[in-house]
Amino acid sequence: MSRLGPFLVAPRLLRRSWVLPRRPSSVSIVTGPCAGLGAAASLCSGPAAPSLAMEELLSRSVPPLPPYETREKAPPPAELRSAEFMRSYRALEAGPRRAELLARLARDFGVDHGRVAEFSAKVLQAREQQREPGALLQAEDRLRYYLSPRYRGLFQHLGRLEGGLRFLMELRGDLVEALAARHAEGPHVRVRGGGPTGGVAMGRGEGEAPRCRADERGARSSSTPPPMSISYRVSILPPGHWNSMCGEFPQIKVFSSLSPIPGFTKWLIGLLTSQTKEQGRNELFTDAECQEISEITGDPAAEKLKRLLTNNEWMRSERLVKALHSPFMRLCAWYLYGEKHRGYALNPVANFHLQNGAVLWRINWMADTSPRGITASCGMMVNYRYFLEDTASNSAGYLGTKHIKASEQVLSLVSQFQQNSKL
Repeated sequence: MSRLGPFLVAPRLLRRSWVLPRRPSSVSIVTGPCAGLGAAASLCSGPAAPSLAMEELLSRSVPPLPPYETREKAPPPAELRSAEFMRSYRALEAGPRRAELLARLARDFGVDHGRVAEFSAKVLQAREQQREPGALLQAEDRLRYYLSPRYRGLFQHLGRLEGGLRFLMELRGDLVEALAARHAEGPHVRVRGGGPTGGVAMGRGEGEAPRCRADERGARSSSTPPPMSISYRVSILPPGHWNSMCGEFPQIKVFSSLSPIPGFTKWLIGLLTSQTKEQGRNELFTDAECQEISEITGDPAAEKLKRLLTNNEWMRSERLVKALHSPFMRLCAWYLYGEKHRGYALNPVANFHLQNGAVLWRINWMADTSPRGITASCGMMVNYRYFLEDTASNSAGYLGTKHIKASEQVLSLVSQFQQNSKL
């Protein structure tokens, strides 16, 4: 089922018919909220929202989903396109016009169902033929990739703009109002959320993470379906202020992301490779940890772990997963906090959130046990928490002095790394 970005599930096309206004024979001057929108100004002219103008705006704003093989090399869309979408959406009158734009976004820029059918068949074929685990995992990863709707890219890039997070919250509030006013109807039009208790998921973030309170639990149940994308957004609401989800967002003081840690496994394998080149060298694990790992695997810790991490086979042993919990957590903390590129966080997701004023808040063990999550970060994910009153000073501090604001949990893990590792 196609879902609409961080907050929405793909709606059916609205039943109201929109009428294109006649093109004026003379030049018209656009004033008010539509000024400065250029061609997109026709979105808010006339008695009804012009379908052609909406289609043109969405075609320019929504980045294409690159082929699976080149997904890591695809250039990002121009920032001006996302900014244009934000200005044009806000220029629309609240109500049916905005609901229609969101409906078109969900309907015309969702999942490529042909690709989904193709790779679903390949997953089934790999299972029936009992092919090697690597082939099945790759087929599943391709299927998961093509389950990503195109509009997800737009929401991801909107979130990176100045004021983008606030805009996404406005958009969600508009959908809530559209549902209440019946401007948007159908079983696929709904807003995801938990309840008025505080600390509840605001919806399924940038790519539909299963709803869970990862800030508190640190991991999902193994029965929970794996996430379908690279990052998630969780809103932490003060108790009693659940109505702020309906557009009264200034009451929200704190919110968090639940984000992936791309590159951690690759970084760790690089360290293990350097360990195996010098026999007897151990700079990552304590002596007790090395002994336990060797007893489980039957080989020297660094050499065996390098092979197991390459093919994800280490996840098959509950005993090994338990043994690696503590060392991997402190290694991950150091990767996020201590590994730098030109003085800033080496990890691109961490660098993005820290630039925006977030606090490196909590590392979650086994929070993403999907093949992609295990391959990228040994199943770990991380919360970046935004204290809205402090984001400006945090951002300035990071950009100016390269200082990373981190929680006690993260700093404790970093301290453990410094005490037990010799890098």
